[in-house]
Amino acid sequence: MQAASETQQSSGFPRGIAREVTPLSMWGGDTLVYKSIFLLSLAALPLVAVVNWRLRGVVAWPQLGLAAATLVGSLLCHWLSVLGRRDVAAGLLVGVIWCSATTYALNSGYGMHSSAIFMYLPCVLYTALFFGLIVASAELALTITALVLMYLAEESGQLGGAAQFAREGTNFNFLIGVVLTSIGTLVVGVIYHRRVEREAARVVAEAEQRRVAMERTQTAQAQLETAHAALVAANAELAARGNARRQEIARAGRELELLHAALAKDLPAARRAGSAAMTALLAALEELASYGSRPLRNERLDLSALAREAVRGLRARPDCAHISFEVESGLRAFGDREMAAALLRHLVERAARACRGESGPWVHVGAGTLEGLPVFFVRDNGPGMSPAQREQLFRPFGQGTAEPDTAAACARLIAECHGGNLKVESAPGKGTTFYFSLPA
Repeated sequence: MQAASETQQSSGFPRGIAREVTPLSMWGGDTLVYKSIFLLSLAALPLVAVVNWRLRGVVAWPQLGLAAATLVGSLLCHWLSVLGRRDVAAGLLVGVIWCSATTYALNSGYGMHSSAIFMYLPCVLYTALFFGLIVASAELALTITALVLMYLAEESGQLGGAAQFAREGTNFNFLIGVVLTSIGTLVVGVIYHRRVEREAARVVAEAEQRRVAMERTQTAQAQLETAHAALVAANAELAARGNARRQEIARAGRELELLHAALAKDLPAARRAGSAAMTALLAALEELASYGSRPLRNERLDLSALAREAVRGLRARPDCAHISFEVESGLRAFGDREMAAALLRHLVERAARACRGESGPWVHVGAGTLEGLPVFFVRDNGPGMSPAQREQLFRPFGQGTAEPDTAAACARLIAECHGGNLKVESAPGKGTTFYFSLPA
């Protein structure tokens, strides 16, 4: 049957369904064919007997033998098919019908004028359905050979042919044979047609499911490629930020070196200014050096609490008692507690110094966004700074001052040690805002 199925693929069916629709026995259509032939033969037996008895007064045993052989053969084929021997059953069916028709045509003497030869047509059809076109073509050649031999036998007088049929046969029997054969052939054609439609619909549905699955796969692949591109872009951005951070740290190191050099240069001026300035200068240098050398002891931080501690210390000072301090609640970060407290202390104290001479001075500590990124801020309503002052803000010893303003430099170094940054916005008469970022 496998070979027959492969042979049938060249029979004109679409390639996608050729293997599905052939052979007929692959999806049980053969059992319906056997049942149909059994019922037709069962109906033919009494009909042939009654007609011949009434018309001729005798029972036509050759015709009854043909119908009985077909009936028994269909029963046997059905039994073999149920047992799973479908190849054997299909071959037996075709063989029984073909041999019975040939035997009847020869024994009756009617030859090719016998109605039984019309049974050759369903035989060829069954063979095509069960075994494919190649085997059916071979059977057709055998059938044509048998008909030619019958013709030659009639011409030579070995078979009576049409003359013998006119003497012994009846047109009614001939009609019954042709009608039953035609009905059987039609039944098989209808069965096969419905089976083909059903299988074709199934194959089309499966093809549609595969198409939908392919489209989903392509969509998922496109999404995966998009996600991959986004990941590559994110990695590139992270790498760029890492490079920028390394550059900032390197710049901070260079500025620290400049700080040391400036300190050495301004040390004589600091001595002339007095011991208090000298002490402040050395303390600032020691603090800056400690931030770059000590390891971080990171933990969860409540920046609001740390800012309030810095504010409490300032409120105790007479020069800052009149300043209004506002600290937002819920400021959280992750970092070194001691260094974060120093960062807030420096910025809050610097903001207080900047605005204490104003009318209604205030300092605000809170959180917001800068350039789309979350940041914390310390804002005051002091006099603000000019661009030149902002440029020198992180270079406290750049001008050789004896009283350096190290708050901004210390705060930025602490932020950079945590992997963050510190920026300032200020303008004359508009106050100053320090933005800094720490890990969340």
